[in-house]
Amino acid sequence: MIPMDILYISKRLAEICDEYSIIELRDDTEELRFSNNTMDIFNRWFDSGIKIFASRGKKIAEASFNSVNLNYDYIIDRIKRMLSISPDYISYNGINPEKNDYNMEITNFERRDIYDISQQLIDASLKNGAERSAGVIYQSYETVHVKTPYNDEKFSRPGMEIVLRSFKGNLSGQENYHFGPGSIKNIDPYSMVNAAVLPLQSQYDNLDIPEGKYDVIMSPNVIGNLLSYSSGFFSFFNIESGSSPFKNMLDKNVASGYVNLSDEPANINGIGFNPVDDEGTLTKNLEIIKNGTLKTYLHSYSTAMEAGTKTTGNAGIIYPHAWQLHMHGGNNKFDDIINSVDHGIFINNAWYTRFQDEENGIFSTVPRDGVFLINNGKISKAMGGIRISDSIPNILKNIKKVSSEEKYVKWWDEISPSIMPYVLAEDVNITKGF
Repeated sequence: MIPMDILYISKRLAEICDEYSIIELRDDTEELRFSNNTMDIFNRWFDSGIKIFASRGKKIAEASFNSVNLNYDYIIDRIKRMLSISPDYISYNGINPEKNDYNMEITNFERRDIYDISQQLIDASLKNGAERSAGVIYQSYETVHVKTPYNDEKFSRPGMEIVLRSFKGNLSGQENYHFGPGSIKNIDPYSMVNAAVLPLQSQYDNLDIPEGKYDVIMSPNVIGNLLSYSSGFFSFFNIESGSSPFKNMLDKNVASGYVNLSDEPANINGIGFNPVDDEGTLTKNLEIIKNGTLKTYLHSYSTAMEAGTKTTGNAGIIYPHAWQLHMHGGNNKFDDIINSVDHGIFINNAWYTRFQDEENGIFSTVPRDGVFLINNGKISKAMGGIRISDSIPNILKNIKKVSSEEKYVKWWDEISPSIMPYVLAEDVNITKGF
């Protein structure tokens, strides 16, 4: 990887702006893909890039570039021009001037043998009823350097993502996990296949169930998907812009009492581990919803000044965001939750979540990779062709049971790094997918 000259960039920025944030990302990633029970593609790439935020008074500018384009002066001249012509951003209140000291580079990281992990996933899938399996493993080592006029901080983040798909006839199932620096050494591929092979154990029947309200058990993938897509609703940027159903809801009930949701950037067992935010503030685990009550919005220094509170360590300077959501497990075993449902649906995964109305949190999503009818406390027939058409506030308020089992889930752009249980939500609106 070509080294970036952070010191030169910071000196040039100091000449043209009041404040700045420079984030350098350096990544060394291995990829192993397998399909039809055979490992077929291996890649390894090295990448580096820089993101810059700069401000002069109330004017702001942002830019990013990678190691292919190292013309620093050209980029900085463009930033200078943007600062001269852009209008004031009235809600901008500076970046955090508090001095911090953080430097944690993991230098003794030992890579796992992803060929061995891949073979174990294939073997375990076949042993548990799959005819064939496919998937991909990413093993990465990322270093992050955050520099502002007030702080100069570095950390490293080794991690792994695994996606497994199992197939039998026209049935398929999927499972996905992520592992951070605290858990990557303890990966057990044989324990990961259960959810991926579960849909293969049923007879597929193109059931034509009527549209209406159903009790729905959502897997960690499903609730992780919904909360990933809606996590921006907790950002003060969305609150201030009116694109969140949680505006004016601090210290009010926004979910059932069974819901406890936090952001956990300090949890090193997941790849959402992020000890320093985009303006150099030290992060910490943050309680967002406690027993159904909304406890905080997500803030940067700038949005916190606007709201008259303190930063939560969630910069994005303009758009604060969650790092690693965790819906805490409850007191119910997953099997017991299944047994408690007389007539309902179990959904293993969801794709294509889209919002029709962000202000009210109204969305639709497509269940797949295992959708089952539940009758008399037992999973019966597999089915498809349905859609969840509801709202995030309704889903959260109608959660009645939360499993004690939790999973570290992440999948492409559909699920951000998160830790999620199984949940039972009552009166979920189900419509026809086609």
